[in-house]
Amino acid sequence: MTIPLRDPGRKKRRLPLYIAAALVMAAVFISLFRDMGVVDSWRLRNTERQLRGEVEKLRQENALLKRTVEDLRGNSAVIEQEARRLGLIKEGENVIVVPQPQEPRPQAPPKPGPNRP
Repeated sequence: MTIPLRDPGRKKRRLPLYIAAALVMAAVFISLFRDMGVVDSWRLRNTERQLRGEVEKLRQENALLKRTVEDLRGNSAVIEQEARRLGLIKEGENVIVVPQPQEPRPQAPPKPGPNRP
């Protein structure tokens, strides 16, 4: 009685295993890289976080602008301050413009010439 070293039906029994492995690999690849796969979902989450941050900044800016509008509608001190910032003056006021002092420019030292030591 001799024992065969190789089973001739071995390849036929492994074929379903190879097919199942290929199907699993294809399913993993499709779930990772297809539309709305894992990779796209990760990108969308990052974009969502970024957009939520921008929305929060815009909401804060909007609230600040609403407070500014309310102040400009009813607070006379704020109105006067804004008018002065724009260069407006009250009737009967005189404007005195004080020029800003300019810093003296450094002068280059004189170059020694033929007549100078």
